[in-house]
Amino acid sequence: MDTRRKIEQTIRTLYGKVFNEGRGDLLPGLISGPYIQHNPLFPNGPEALMGYLTEAKSLPAEVKRIGIDGNLAFVHVRYPSWSGKEHAAVDIFRFDDEGRIVEHWDVLQQVPATAANSNTMF
Repeated sequence: MDTRRKIEQTIRTLYGKVFNEGRGDLLPGLISGPYIQHNPLFPNGPEALMGYLTEAKSLPAEVKRIGIDGNLAFVHVRYPSWSGKEHAAVDIFRFDDEGRIVEHWDVLQQVPATAANSNTMF
């Protein structure tokens, strides 16, 4: 299987199984190396993320778009009920040659009740 397909499979498993179904036990197989985290709420390494997912049980997520360029991917995600409010997010990942996550950045924004245009965030 080529790296691009491995990356897409990792993304589908992360959101479909780990987040939506609460299968935090699958996370160690999706991450490689020291796992560099750029979200300021989490330290480096998978342990804090695994702890958060264990506590949350599941984190409903709806993947809207996936873009892959070499070993980087972005995922445009709708979180219908993050802390009781709908959020739009873009997760950016860097992967190793086996399609495992080695680095993560994210941008998260609450979906406002009203907007200055008729476009949606998705």
